[in-house]
Amino acid sequence: MDPVTASGLAGVAAGFAIAMPLGAIGVLLLREGMTNGRRSAVAGAAGVATIDTLYCTAAIVAGAAAAPAIRSWGAWPRYLAGAILVVLGIQQLLALRRPRGEAPPTRTSGRSAYLKFFALTAINPATLIYFLALASALPDTGGPWGGIAFTVGAGLASLSWQLGLALVSSGAKAVLPERASGWLGVIGSAVVIVLGLGVAFTG
Repeated sequence: MDPVTASGLAGVAAGFAIAMPLGAIGVLLLREGMTNGRRSAVAGAAGVATIDTLYCTAAIVAGAAAAPAIRSWGAWPRYLAGAILVVLGIQQLLALRRPRGEAPPTRTSGRSAYLKFFALTAINPATLIYFLALASALPDTGGPWGGIAFTVGAGLASLSWQLGLALVSSGAKAVLPERASGWLGVIGSAVVIVLGLGVAFTG
């Protein structure tokens, strides 16, 4: 497999790993579809995916600029990146045990839903930390095209997952069972932990 294709697939895996845990944004997106319908939920999903793509781009650029210094540190950046990902996954698992409050539904337009979810995702530093940790540990990505492939893969994976939440929630018109939401969060968090272990212990 050529490096650019491998980078694209790695980006897809990274995008799903950051998007799958059903945290506050995912719950809000589900509620958006259930209360305001498909158009508003799809716009919100696009807002989330936009920030994921922008943060991934920033991380790739920063990682490329810092590459010479990072290489001189040996394997320590890889261990640190893996540890950060594992900690994020564990934090997400622990967060599933906390009760989630419900806000009263409000009717919003597609544009305002996009801006709302864009802003809510942008103020969450975990997404940027995640991509910075991952980008700093990536092997040869095939040059600039590899970085582009990684970013596009991550963005498309995030968008597809968020759109799935939006379409399912707007189609169902009912709250998902609490156990189902819990299992989705557990699976997504487990993916992050496994990815972190893979980054730390594989070259």
